[in-house]
Amino acid sequence: MEQEREVDQVLMNIRNMSGSITTVSLISARLSFQLLTFLLRLAKKGLVAAGFSDEFKNFIEKTEGNYTVYNIPLTAERVEKLQEINSLELQLQDAKNPLVKAKLRNEIKELWKEIPEIEQIEKLGINHCVLPKLNGSEQTIQVAIDKKGDQMFKNWFLNHLTEGLSGGEKGMEELKVFTEGNYSIFNLPFEGDELKQALSDFEILNLNYTIMPDLKVGDGNSQLAIPNADRGKLETWFTMWRDKQIREGKEPEEIGQMYAMDQESYMATGTMEAEQYVEGADQKYKVANAEFEAQSQAVPWKATMQKENSEEYVQLLQNQNFEKITINEETLVKNMEKSSKAEEMKRNGYFISRIPGTYGEKQQTLILPIDKVFTTDEGKTYVAFLPKNGKSMVADNAGNIVQKDFSTVYEAYQKVERNMKKVEQLQKAISPTKATTLSQTPKVHLPK
Repeated sequence: MEQEREVDQVLMNIRNMSGSITTVSLISARLSFQLLTFLLRLAKKGLVAAGFSDEFKNFIEKTEGNYTVYNIPLTAERVEKLQEINSLELQLQDAKNPLVKAKLRNEIKELWKEIPEIEQIEKLGINHCVLPKLNGSEQTIQVAIDKKGDQMFKNWFLNHLTEGLSGGEKGMEELKVFTEGNYSIFNLPFEGDELKQALSDFEILNLNYTIMPDLKVGDGNSQLAIPNADRGKLETWFTMWRDKQIREGKEPEEIGQMYAMDQESYMATGTMEAEQYVEGADQKYKVANAEFEAQSQAVPWKATMQKENSEEYVQLLQNQNFEKITINEETLVKNMEKSSKAEEMKRNGYFISRIPGTYGEKQQTLILPIDKVFTTDEGKTYVAFLPKNGKSMVADNAGNIVQKDFSTVYEAYQKVERNMKKVEQLQKAISPTKATTLSQTPKVHLPK
């Protein structure tokens, strides 16, 4: 289709600028491909101005596809300003009268001034691109940030998130003073009414807290800052809350995880994948996109898996929203390559492997984005990262794909690790010499 050809041209320009697409750019280019195709389709349908897709194309080429999309929470009034800009850009695109065009351009310019956050990013010299506001009901906007300015943006972003923040018993600045900076941010596996009920419990327990802005509304998670002195209260409360959920009929793996995170990991909850931007759009945009999807064939995506010494590996290792697992190539991956389904998934940017402990008719296959998997041990082992506050794709033996909670998947790999420790302890008991040899050998996690 025309859109895919245009995307190919953009990626060709990236190659020409950089000599070849680097590993980092190649991973990011998949995001560029999906987002740009989506915006081009909406522009063709007249739902967003062509200027938005043109600006994004230029941004992709300038950054060589190396950027991150962030969710930035704003006041309802400022979000409405961006929606007005979207509407006026469409009117400007269709206008013929020069006087009308000039008037519209001036209105757009004045509206941008009423969103000071964008002006602040510009003044910092951060290369960025504001994406069309497509999720009208949410008080967020989406901005693509050049990776070269990522740290400077994060410094601004943290100030933006905590400036004038209020919630719970204490605002963020008050909490910092109250604790002398001795506090932690926790991810809780619920939001909405469940969060309100939890806050009611916290009041009874005299547990101090601050509600952090939700950077991804609807993902089933909330983030709170808690004084470290109250950490024990929170952990006790969560254990009781979890037990109550089980008594009411929920399966343990459905309940989700509570875990501490640092500021970097908290801000990372505001990053977006292309699928999340598309899926979060209002229905009219998704319907328009689906019409194009029905007429086009899936475009295979060629991506190169990175090694564990890459920058992306280090970032995921430090991101407390993810947990690391190891996958043995010989026992969990090698035989999977013979499957036609495996080849299809690999062509479309995914890595598949058998989940330990599942065989034959009960075999389950873990499906991960290839940018969350890395090679190590000279290709004999893979290191993968599972999202703690999200779900992972798992296919049964018939190829049916379902979303599995983190704890369900992670436990399968924890069992392997525990079994390996038992073997190590047994060998130590049998032979000190063998135990010494084993301790000098790199651990390889095998299926049970």
